[in-house]
Amino acid sequence: MPKGRTASDVLPGLELGKFRQNAGVSLEEIMERTKLSRRFLEAIETARYGELPGGVFDINYLRQYATATGYDVNALLEHYRRSTGVWNAGEPAGGRWWERVWSLVAD
Repeated sequence: MPKGRTASDVLPGLELGKFRQNAGVSLEEIMERTKLSRRFLEAIETARYGELPGGVFDINYLRQYATATGYDVNALLEHYRRSTGVWNAGEPAGGRWWERVWSLVAD
């Protein structure tokens, strides 16, 4: 994804913040339940997946968020995968780990 763009720019937004509020769950409650930082929760809600730590951590954080809010885990993971191109935790779609590392170094 080009720098400065978020998943919401590429795919329709999930409106996770609105869903969470309608479910009556605060960010503070999710922070307490999951031990995730506000920064990561806000990144998830706005589909700024590049601000998450990466790999299996992203998948775990997304699952925890969805579970805490009652959001469909599979729908959130599908959005993440389509937005980032990461289909297997820690490995870019159609590539090897070193190709991902090289692409980060080359930028």
